[in-house]
Amino acid sequence: MLSREEYIQISLENNLFWTRIMKEHAIFIESVLTPPLKEVSMQADEFKRIFEELLANTMELANETISMEALQSGEFYTRFTDEAERLTQQFTGIEIDRNLTYTVNIMEPSTIGMEMTEEKEKEVSWLNQNIISQLTDFLQFKANLLSGQASCNAKSLEYTSILEHVLEEGRKYMEILTTLQDREMPADEHLVSSQEEFFWNMIMSDHAKIMRGKFDPVEIHFFNEANRFAKIYDTLTSLTWENDEVEEPLINVHDVTSDFRDFKAFTTQGIIECKVSSVMMPLFTDHILREANHYLRLMTK
Repeated sequence: MLSREEYIQISLENNLFWTRIMKEHAIFIESVLTPPLKEVSMQADEFKRIFEELLANTMELANETISMEALQSGEFYTRFTDEAERLTQQFTGIEIDRNLTYTVNIMEPSTIGMEMTEEKEKEVSWLNQNIISQLTDFLQFKANLLSGQASCNAKSLEYTSILEHVLEEGRKYMEILTTLQDREMPADEHLVSSQEEFFWNMIMSDHAKIMRGKFDPVEIHFFNEANRFAKIYDTLTSLTWENDEVEEPLINVHDVTSDFRDFKAFTTQGIIECKVSSVMMPLFTDHILREANHYLRLMTK
């Protein structure tokens, strides 16, 4: 059973990370929908607005409440996020509330001895329940879009596997929130099982394959690097993860993920500076950079 302090802090740290991820999923989906899917595009834009509002609510509660380690991890924002949002809005025409990035950038961590009140616990519980409600609808929206494309009844300008990827991430967030609402520690918090490591290695593998498929064919070096990371993470995910008695892999997952994080950062900077040619939006590569930072923090807890 989580203490009040643990419940509040873990909830807010997860919500700061995941609500931004969800609202960016909505942006990415909206940006790849074709004109016949105009109604679906409007739904995606509404989900973007909803999760921006939830992110703002989270930041209000999280200021002076979450850990310094979380704030400095690079999972809530990076040095690229603001410019990546500006350029992505310019390129897609989708409005992005950049004040959220400014606000999270100036948030303060909790201080020693700060009391977590019963009232704050109630506010966090209400926030979690509200997010669960909206996330339920968003998961159904993603599932419908995936089903339509997989059955060739609809067509977006995105890979079907990427639609499946964002659905799986949403399901992971739902799992975390429902566990927290039971006042239990999410398995994800300390990677307490091999299944949790499998999930994040699979996510990193997907990222590498997505990047590999979206670089301009002339970017041979970047293609090869993405392919190299894809092979490494595929090796990790091919190990037996059905139980917790897994042999220690020869590959150091933390070191590999740190290197992959640096590759994502270099790519993001290159796209922003127009030095790397790809069909990826700068906000997308910044998005997956933050996910690598999140995984690295989970590994060091």
